[in-house]
Amino acid sequence: MDLTSIMSTLMSADSLNNISEKTGSSKKEVKSVLTSALPLLLAGAKDQADDESTAEGFAAALQQHSKNDTKDLSSFLGKVDLADGAKIIGHLLGGKTESTTQTLAQSSGASSNNTANILAAAAPLLMSLLGQQSQKDEEENATGQLVGTLVSSMLSNVDVGDLLMGMLGADSDKEEEKEETAAKPKKKKQSSSGKTSTAKKKPASGKTSTAKKKPASSTSAAKKKTASTAKKKTEDSKKTSAKKKEASAASKLGDAAGILMKLLK
Repeated sequence: MDLTSIMSTLMSADSLNNISEKTGSSKKEVKSVLTSALPLLLAGAKDQADDESTAEGFAAALQQHSKNDTKDLSSFLGKVDLADGAKIIGHLLGGKTESTTQTLAQSSGASSNNTANILAAAAPLLMSLLGQQSQKDEEENATGQLVGTLVSSMLSNVDVGDLLMGMLGADSDKEEEKEETAAKPKKKKQSSSGKTSTAKKKPASGKTSTAKKKPASSTSAAKKKTASTAKKKTEDSKKTSAKKKEASAASKLGDAAGILMKLLK
């Protein structure tokens, strides 16, 4: 089962933008809440699938949600019923729903109300994606297993933290590329002949200027030195930026791990 594609869809720009619009939260708040909440929600899904008292009902819910069309996220999330989403969160987090919401709100900086709505908006999408993928696996493998059992098996063999780290790192790389593109100097406009005009005007007297030109070798060496210095600064800047983004991603995952530990106490 491809958990990576499920999480990529949930954390995609399209998903974040539409959940932001649906809940009146900022995109930053949505991303922060989901980054910390996804490991908890997936752990809750696994518990539902493993518990004999809830496994059958959970499998039935997944099959029902698998029928939803999630290809158009804007349309899907626009139709999400937050009240129904809140019920799903209640099943996944159980009696820890309120305390989890409060903790997520504190770590993300979002209000408790916005945090609850973000979770409620994301829950139906998570259930639909899990249901669709598990049903696909069941059809391909013809195992006859309950959908919930397939979900449990998938979640048992995947490190959600590593997946999130990889996705956050990929997002950071894309942002860095955009920054580099924006920082590149624009090329000088060329004249109609296709060459950059550099010729100086002759003195009014009509005499040719007697100023000596700098030796070509000296000018070339200076240009190479300048280019080398600029290249080094760019590389140093990239390294510094990458380290900062890695630290940020690690911090977010640390927050998620801290939340999970608090809830397990």
